[in-house]
Amino acid sequence: MFEDEFSELQADMVDICNEYSKGVADKIYIYAANEGLIFNQHFYCINNVLYNCSKLNNAGLQVIFDVSDDCQEQVLDILNEDIQKIQGICENYNQPVPKLMKLVYEPKTKKFNAELKYENQTTDDISVFDNYYSWFEEVKSKI
Repeated sequence: MFEDEFSELQADMVDICNEYSKGVADKIYIYAANEGLIFNQHFYCINNVLYNCSKLNNAGLQVIFDVSDDCQEQVLDILNEDIQKIQGICENYNQPVPKLMKLVYEPKTKKFNAELKYENQTTDDISVFDNYYSWFEEVKSKI
């Protein structure tokens, strides 16, 4: 069933990011764009401060995170695979393919929110990176 398969892949995306943050993040943010070029990124809120995935060790916790390039690459590869699988599921069920997914998960409460967009979010003047940084700054301004 479409919804189950789609949700399972979103859950996999959340799981790998939760594992990356060793389950200590208050919120996990996943940005997944698929506009011909697949781009994804993940960042975290810990103690009301946002951290890019490479900066988790700056959170001052008694936890050492593996933020090595190799580990980050492994996470991004899994996210890329999940984005490709979501595209395949959508195509198999004749459903529109999301061009952008903004996923937010709160591990402590298990609250999940997904914002999906089905139109291209980039233009000649606005790149996928601009859109990602814009979302990061938007989230940061609300904390």
